[in-house]
Amino acid sequence: MAAFLRSLPAGLISLHSSHPAPLTAAQLTELIDFKPAQLPHILSQDYAPMAGSEELRQAIADAHYTSTQADHILTTCGAQEALFVTMQALLNKGDQVVCLTPVFEPLTLQAKMAGAQVSTVSLLPDQQWAIDWPALKKVVNKKTRLLIINFPHNPTGKHITEQELNRLLELCRQHDCWLLSDEVFRGLEHQSGRRLPAAVDLYDKAISIAVMSKAYGMPAIRLGWIACRHPHLRQRMLTVKRHISICGSRLDENVAIQILPHSETIFNHHRGQLNHNRSFLADCLPQLPHLRCHPPEAGATCFARLNTQQTLTGQVFAEQLAQQQGLLVYPDTCFVTDIPGFRLSIADAAIAEHYPLLKTD
Repeated sequence: MAAFLRSLPAGLISLHSSHPAPLTAAQLTELIDFKPAQLPHILSQDYAPMAGSEELRQAIADAHYTSTQADHILTTCGAQEALFVTMQALLNKGDQVVCLTPVFEPLTLQAKMAGAQVSTVSLLPDQQWAIDWPALKKVVNKKTRLLIINFPHNPTGKHITEQELNRLLELCRQHDCWLLSDEVFRGLEHQSGRRLPAAVDLYDKAISIAVMSKAYGMPAIRLGWIACRHPHLRQRMLTVKRHISICGSRLDENVAIQILPHSETIFNHHRGQLNHNRSFLADCLPQLPHLRCHPPEAGATCFARLNTQQTLTGQVFAEQLAQQQGLLVYPDTCFVTDIPGFRLSIADAAIAEHYPLLKTD
């Protein structure tokens, strides 16, 4: 991804964002009634506890989980740190890790950095990015240490049913392997009734990761978390964290505590914009016959495939789109897949007006 970005001109219009447009200051202050008496506490400059304050972890547990408790949660400085801490604490050199692709690149890179051998199974693009169950069952075996999933899915916008989630969990139980569920887009289901239970609530060897920057659309709050019910693994995670951030921002924690009780209001707000943009994109696709794109079911992105008649790779198309139209998208090479295409955002109103320009000479 870094090499691709270095090759592009400056000043591009971003059409790749994976988080909804942040709430404005006016919307936030209307949502949260900050009382003057609270400000000294909110603006505290003290160190935060290494695992996160008890008040914050309880707010996370209340907003996101059923059986998972505050003591099962470890806060991190964003989701990238959560991934790094989890991989370093869980994996050893030579462990087998299985991941579904296309995939957010760090999910595989972090595992490789820990010394693991990563096997990938592609979602099926011609079946609306369905899981290839025969291929997955062939790859996951008794040697598998970890299966990584990400639903709602980045970059395709694919979502699965609760029955499919249970099949994934049963596969892990069958082979006694861990499951890492990247749930940073949980809450952005385009149909509100389709939200899945958190994996950590369903399986004792499941780890759920989430963050304020994605489903909440609040990247300025550098706060993520790991939910894990295994006490020995959580202790190893804390040991890893001692060597990086040590603790998070007390200021971010205190703001998040005010926001978390309003999770559903925020998710509903974002859902309206995502559904509007998804419909607008669908209207534009007939004007873009070189692209094939399944309407996303959740999250703020989809994956636009290049028509098989196109001879361009996803990266070349993205480079030409940047040079000719001034638009920035992330190509297939950023998502560990050889399916030609690119990630496209449906995040905010300003993005949608550029959809008709998704073509090159």
